[in-house]
Amino acid sequence: MRLPVWAEVELPNRITVEPGSIVMCVPARLINAIEGTDYSAVPTRRKPRPARPPHSSPAAPAGRWSVQHLPAPAGGPGRLVIHHESCWIPTGDADLTLGQALRELTPPGSEPCTACDARHLPTP
Repeated sequence: MRLPVWAEVELPNRITVEPGSIVMCVPARLINAIEGTDYSAVPTRRKPRPARPPHSSPAAPAGRWSVQHLPAPAGGPGRLVIHHESCWIPTGDADLTLGQALRELTPPGSEPCTACDARHLPTP
């Protein structure tokens, strides 16, 4: 399912908004039919995923990276979340290289964002 959304885009001389989309999976039990809508073209089965060779993972995408500092709960440690520049979660400037982003993942409490291409980063 694709959900259209609007995202802020920074151009050289101005900031504007552009339409984008988010792809998501929704369990069938949470979907209700809209009366009068033809659903005959909607697929009812998933396409099989291509088999991956054992122990392989997608390569980390090219681009820049950012770190989101999440506050610590009372008495607990804080967390760092690494995001790819294309992530829809606003985190500030994506000014890290891939190597720097990977180094940020090494301390305890650091993790890749699961909503963007950072999920493909190898974790220690």
